[in-house]
Amino acid sequence: MPRSAVALALFFAVSVAMLGVFVPFWPAWLEARGLSKSQIGSLVAAWAWSRGLAGPLFAHWVDRSGARRAWILGLSVASTLAFIPFQFARDFELLLGLTVLFGALHSQVIPLGENLILFEARRLRFSYAGVRWFGSVSFLLVSVFAGWALDDGHAERAFPLALGFLALTCLAALALPREPGVAPAAAPQRANAPWRALWARKSLLCALAGLGVLQAAHAAYYAYSTLHWNAAGHSTTAIGWLWAEGVVAEIALFALVGNLRVQIGERALLGFAVVGSLVRWTALGLTTDLEWLLATQWLHALTFGATHLAAMGLLARSVGVELSASAQSVYSSVNIAAHATTVALTARLFDERGAAVFWPMLPIALAGGALAWFGMARERARPAA
Repeated sequence: MPRSAVALALFFAVSVAMLGVFVPFWPAWLEARGLSKSQIGSLVAAWAWSRGLAGPLFAHWVDRSGARRAWILGLSVASTLAFIPFQFARDFELLLGLTVLFGALHSQVIPLGENLILFEARRLRFSYAGVRWFGSVSFLLVSVFAGWALDDGHAERAFPLALGFLALTCLAALALPREPGVAPAAAPQRANAPWRALWARKSLLCALAGLGVLQAAHAAYYAYSTLHWNAAGHSTTAIGWLWAEGVVAEIALFALVGNLRVQIGERALLGFAVVGSLVRWTALGLTTDLEWLLATQWLHALTFGATHLAAMGLLARSVGVELSASAQSVYSSVNIAAHATTVALTARLFDERGAAVFWPMLPIALAGGALAWFGMARERARPAA
C-alpha cells in the first residue's frame, strides 16, 4: 500500500472512531443530562442541519483553493475546540448553540478525508474500498468498546471518549500528504466557480441528491435506536454489539468490492440498497427481539454500504478533482439535511409511539431510490479530470 494510502487510512480510522462514540451514544449522554426525548431529537436535528448547511460552503472554498489538507487540519482543530464546552453546558439553549457550532465546523472533516481517498486511489491505482474499510473497522471496535464502557449508567463517559478521538484526528491530519491527487500544474486551472460548473450537470446532481435522501432513511436508526432498544430492556453492551454487527456487514461488502475487484454497477448497487432498506426498516418497526435485531443488522451492508459505494463510484467516474469536494457535498449535505428534517419531524412520534418512528423511513427510501435511479439513467459517463 502506498505511503499516502497508509496516512489516509490512519486519518479515516481515527476520524470515524469519534462517530463510533457520538452517533450511537450521544443521545444517551444527553439523556443523562436530564433532557427529554423531544429535546434530544431537536439537538440531533440541529447537529445534522448545521452540517448540511455548512458542508457545501466549505466544499466550495476547498475546491476553489485546492488546499484540502490545510482545510482538513483547520476544521479538525476548530471542531475539537468547539466540542470542549459541552462538558460545562447544562441549559438546552446553550447545548443547542454548541451543537450548531460543532456540527458546522465538523461537517467536512470526514467527507474531505474520503474525498482524498477517492482521488488518491484513482491516481495511485489502489483500492478505494480497501482503504475506506479501515474507518468501518474503527467504528466497529470503538462502538463495542464504548458500549462496554458506558454500561451500568456511565453515559457521561461518552464525552471524554469523543473528545479524545477528536484530538487524535488533529494529529492524524498532520500526517496527511500535501495536496494528494492534485498535480501542481493543475492549480492555475482550478475552477473559479465550482458550483456554477456543477449546476450544469443536473442529472448528476439528481443522482447524488437521490442517494443522499436514501441514506437519510437511516435517520430513525441513528437518532433513536439506542434509546428504543435500551427502553426494550437491552443493555448498552448488547446495543454496542448490534451497532458493531452492522459495521461488520459494511466491512464485508467493502472487502468484497475492493479486495476481490468485484465490479457492480451503480444502478445495481442502488437496487440492492432500496430492497435492503424496505426490509430493514419494516423489521425494526415490528420487533425489538434480540434474535431479529441480530438477523436484520446485516442489512446495513445494503442500506448504507451499497448506497455509499454507488455514490463514490458515480463521483469517481463522472467528476474531476476540481469539482470533487463540491459534488461530494451534494451527496453528504442532502443526506444530512434530509436526515435532520426527518429527525425533527419524527421526534414527537418517537416520544409517543416508539417503534412507529421507523415506518416513515420506508417512503423516504423509495423516494430517494427513485430520484437516484432517474438521475443515473440520464447521466452520461464522462472522463475524469
